[in-house]
Amino acid sequence: MAITIMTRLLMAIPTLFGVSIVIFALMYILPGDPLVALLPPDAQPKDREALAQQIGLDKPAPVRYLNWLKDLMRGDLGYSYTRKRDISDLIGTAFQNTVKLALAAAAFGISVGLTLGTLAALVNGRWLDRAISMVAVVGLSVPVFWMAILLIIVFSANLRWLPASGMNSPDGGFLTSLKHMIMPVLASSLGAIGVTTRMTRASLLQMYGEDFVMTLRAKGLHDTQILLHVLKNAAPPIMTVAGLQVGFLLGGSVLVETIFAWPGMGQLIFQAISSRDLRVIQAAVLVIAITFVLANLTVDLLQTIVNPRLRRGV
Repeated sequence: MAITIMTRLLMAIPTLFGVSIVIFALMYILPGDPLVALLPPDAQPKDREALAQQIGLDKPAPVRYLNWLKDLMRGDLGYSYTRKRDISDLIGTAFQNTVKLALAAAAFGISVGLTLGTLAALVNGRWLDRAISMVAVVGLSVPVFWMAILLIIVFSANLRWLPASGMNSPDGGFLTSLKHMIMPVLASSLGAIGVTTRMTRASLLQMYGEDFVMTLRAKGLHDTQILLHVLKNAAPPIMTVAGLQVGFLLGGSVLVETIFAWPGMGQLIFQAISSRDLRVIQAAVLVIAITFVLANLTVDLLQTIVNPRLRRGV
């Protein structure tokens, strides 16, 4: 297991290095002037030069990248001159809020997807299977922002059951926080439900067609016991898809968090793009990339635990 962890970590290093280059290059070639938002309208050329020198924009691109990379190695994400705060503080608060929303959405979406996918595989070809498949297609096809707006119209504007935005109310309390989380969780988990349902159904049906299932039936095992064996063999691809969904959710959904005014990574990136705060964008996207790598690493390790053949392959 230790060798597996070290191998995956070493494979992640060049990935993150390449991601950092791409992120910096994209920020460098974006049109517009990042100094415009930081300077007053009547700023003089000498003021512009002084500010560019202060934040390091007067240096060539390779030097700026190396300086940025050097700061990252020390754990310094930089300083936001737009918000007048350390970027580490901004991302730390936003990432915590995104984790709360992402874990709730992942738990709900994956559990519902596993349940629906398993049920669809057990009743393959019947009307319930077709109905579940239709639900999965809807989850994959309906835009997240459209579902978020629809939820606000129904449950907030018309029924007035749930708050339309924010993460908490002045009165606080667990129930109040839960009410604020319900609609963002439903909107965010829609895609996870669709993907997990389809993958679970396909994997289970593939395993039910294998020869070992006939052997288990010949030995007199009950359907529940056979299902447990099938689930164990079908787990790796399902876990891969589930891990990717968790990575997507932890990365932050810009549309969902913006629509519901949820103070997470998605809203932070949206606000940084609006104000052309390139340093915040760079740091936030890099944190999202690291989150994806760690999520994939966790899935790989879980797969080696579930599937002994992978352990022997390593």
